[in-house]
Amino acid sequence: MAAVSRGDCAIDIEGVSFWYEGQSEPALDNVSLRVERGRCVVVTGASGCGKTTLTHLVNGLVPHIYEGSMTGRVHVEGNDLADVCASWIGTSVGTVFQNPRSQFVNQDVVSEIAFGCENLGIERQEMIRRVADSACALRIEPLLFRTIDELSGGQRQSVVIASAHAVDPSVLVLDEPTASLDVPSMIRLARSIERLKREGRTVLVSEHRLWWLRGVADRVVFMERGKVAGDWTGDQYAALAFSERASRGMRAWSVDEMDRMRSFVRGAEDAFPDEKPNRRFSSGAADIEVQGLTVRYGRKGREALEDASLCCKGGEVVGLIGPNGAGKTTLLRCLAGLERERSGSVAVGGRPVGLGKRPDLVHLVMQEPGYQLFSDSVAGEIECSLLSGERRCSRCGGDDEAGRLAAEVEGLLGAFSLGGMRERHPLSLSGGQRQRLAIAAAAARRTPVMVLDEPTSGLDLANMAAVARLVRRAACQGTSAIVVTHDYEFLTAACDRVIELEEGRVLRAYPLDEEGAARVKRRFGFGALREKE
Repeated sequence: MAAVSRGDCAIDIEGVSFWYEGQSEPALDNVSLRVERGRCVVVTGASGCGKTTLTHLVNGLVPHIYEGSMTGRVHVEGNDLADVCASWIGTSVGTVFQNPRSQFVNQDVVSEIAFGCENLGIERQEMIRRVADSACALRIEPLLFRTIDELSGGQRQSVVIASAHAVDPSVLVLDEPTASLDVPSMIRLARSIERLKREGRTVLVSEHRLWWLRGVADRVVFMERGKVAGDWTGDQYAALAFSERASRGMRAWSVDEMDRMRSFVRGAEDAFPDEKPNRRFSSGAADIEVQGLTVRYGRKGREALEDASLCCKGGEVVGLIGPNGAGKTTLLRCLAGLERERSGSVAVGGRPVGLGKRPDLVHLVMQEPGYQLFSDSVAGEIECSLLSGERRCSRCGGDDEAGRLAAEVEGLLGAFSLGGMRERHPLSLSGGQRQRLAIAAAAARRTPVMVLDEPTSGLDLANMAAVARLVRRAACQGTSAIVVTHDYEFLTAACDRVIELEEGRVLRAYPLDEEGAARVKRRFGFGALREKE
């Protein structure tokens, strides 16, 4: 990688090490990184490697907001961030966080996109122009007169990106911006980044899902244990062997490579040879069936689901796909008893189940796992879930049971690479680590039905594969699993069948064989990406 002179830098990080308060290991260890103006650099690496902390250096959250010890210097547009005021940083650096909820301050979309402009005192007509321009760039014009509460996770993510875009910063920092986006939204974001580059803006992206950045990212920086362990131009990165990138835990760089992930992930199922994925789906206690489900937001609101019917057999993994706002999350929330249907029914094992009884039978892993982590330690979170599952199954205790419980906790910690974090508070984890913990806790509950909403947001290749294998193992043991995902790599690795949802209606269902995978690609909109290439 050719050296970048300091005078050409929009971002100049020089020898920075940072320890969060109370942590003995540094989150960043002597990191240096220079980014030229008008360039896009993607930072990738395993969950917890320091990517998010690196982005927090650039937007000033480290060390001004997150407490800890820091050495080294950070300059943005030639200014030492230790010497500038927060208002200058807010004007110069736009930020999109992993969790869009953490950035909302208004009830409606227009006010949210305009909020940063209002804070800067931008003249009204210019502010109106910027809101319209940002909505057009992200193709979210139909959302402008909606409330935030009505939006899906992916739609909220798009609104947050539009809000940062409207401020017109010289540097834009995106932390896992595609976590909840569908493929068309990802492609629109890629084109927006290209436009920002042409305008001389600088974009720093922390990301696991890489394929949408091919041809957009000028550099790929790989981090490992708080250090920069690799730095390539886009062409150099593309020239690396697929096996080399996969061995480092980096995900697909192109649509064609995503198809190779299925064999890469499923090849590891030899770890449980007695639980092969070609089992015949059972028909019994774990089956879940939905008939005519209709959900409406508010008394006179729009229908998020309309007469939706589907089923998932015990031993089957079903992928639920559709564009942002199709009703996928609403459906999962109904199944888990968190959303009341206007009409229709849900049955488990052939028996209708009312709203209040569903949480005992259906476990939901949310898009934002921080909302369902309650213990004061990682190990405690899994232990609580195991005990909850055992109370449901009416198991008895005793010394032998205590030993078995401890062994199961350690087994799940190991399966999700959480062993070194057993005593940490769940909310001190990175976004990807929280995601893994929430899924491990779901596995521990052993409910007949498991439903997961975008379970691979914030996950690197190794942990995406671990989640796929765990979901398939649960299915092999008779669980019904329904997964909402925009992640084609995960979908083909984990699922047996696909159900398409659009505008609250079930369109069709089909097996995820070779023909089905080709149909999913068309449905996701990968053709538009090929046209762009």
